[in-house]
Amino acid sequence: MNILILGVGVAGLDDPRSEPVQRHLEYARRAGGHIDLIVDDPRPMSIEHGASLRVQTTSGGRTSYLARAGALAQKAAQEWPPDLITTQDPFLTAYAGLRLRRRLRRPVIIQNHSTFLGEPYWVRERPAVHSSMQVLARALLPRADGWRVVNSREREYYLARLRLPAERVRVLPVPCRIEPFLRDVAPSEIENRRRAIGLSAGEKALLWVGRPVRVKRVPLLCSAFERVRAQYPEARLVLVGDPSLLAAQERRLMRQPGAIWAGQARFEELPAAYALADVFVLTSRYEGFGRVLVEAGAAARPAVATATAGARDIIRHGQTGYLEPAEDAQALADRLCALLAAPAQAQALGRAARDHVRSAFDPQRAFEAIVSQWREVAQRRV
Repeated sequence: MNILILGVGVAGLDDPRSEPVQRHLEYARRAGGHIDLIVDDPRPMSIEHGASLRVQTTSGGRTSYLARAGALAQKAAQEWPPDLITTQDPFLTAYAGLRLRRRLRRPVIIQNHSTFLGEPYWVRERPAVHSSMQVLARALLPRADGWRVVNSREREYYLARLRLPAERVRVLPVPCRIEPFLRDVAPSEIENRRRAIGLSAGEKALLWVGRPVRVKRVPLLCSAFERVRAQYPEARLVLVGDPSLLAAQERRLMRQPGAIWAGQARFEELPAAYALADVFVLTSRYEGFGRVLVEAGAAARPAVATATAGARDIIRHGQTGYLEPAEDAQALADRLCALLAAPAQAQALGRAARDHVRSAFDPQRAFEAIVSQWREVAQRRV
């Protein structure tokens, strides 16, 4: 089965060792065919990763994307006739995919990797632009042959508001590499990591991992941490990410008392980062999924998170972690303090989180579920 994918970014797709390339190679292996991945990026690129994956860029900007993507796709189809077209968002790539559906007479799956339709806050970020994008998505989505979302809330929106057939709307998160986090990290490695970032013996660590962009709500995180420090002066907030991504008005947070900016970490360094934490915390305003919550759970760390659509599908409230209101710094602080005061309970939650992640987010089953949807939709007549 050959797959034509229309994508929206090229991060890592030029590196044969990167997670996105390895993931798409695994898709191709399980599909038993070839994948052509055409992405929206101004840099000209055409790379063959072995015999089963080719990455090409439209290299002309958004204004020429439709024409360039269409031309590249039709040329690719002559060499590797696709059995299925899949698009990585319900906007521009979906429009391009539906145009190709008519030309190539192949079925289309429209993917949605966030909460673009079911999350009001996303619209409030940029009201004029995002409202227009929602209108476009609502017009395009019913014209597809199958749909993939990454959380239950978005699926509920598709069923209730768009009245799409339930059996063809699947919740299929991106497969997560959990194996490195399921292995216990050696105490000596944890101690080395603590020393490297300046954590002293006896200091309790709250951990945050991610890109500190606006939607991640780092100011809310720091506000909650201030309240925690009032009760636990020995607590430290360890942030793994690039502080240069903070908005200008948020740069002061780099000097937050008790906060340690550990910088970016390579994937292989993350297990030790999670292992040094007493509790993992995530304060995003919205999340389509939340890979870091899966990683924290696999590392047997309890999580306290805002109740985003993604977090609701990952955390079992009161069993593997806790979900708190999206803008309530005091509720977050109270929950964090309660876990710091009860380390045995925190460890029990962490063990339950590891068991849950191992069962619910097994990457092999995730790969197979995605490819299974491909096979099913590819049989539909256009």
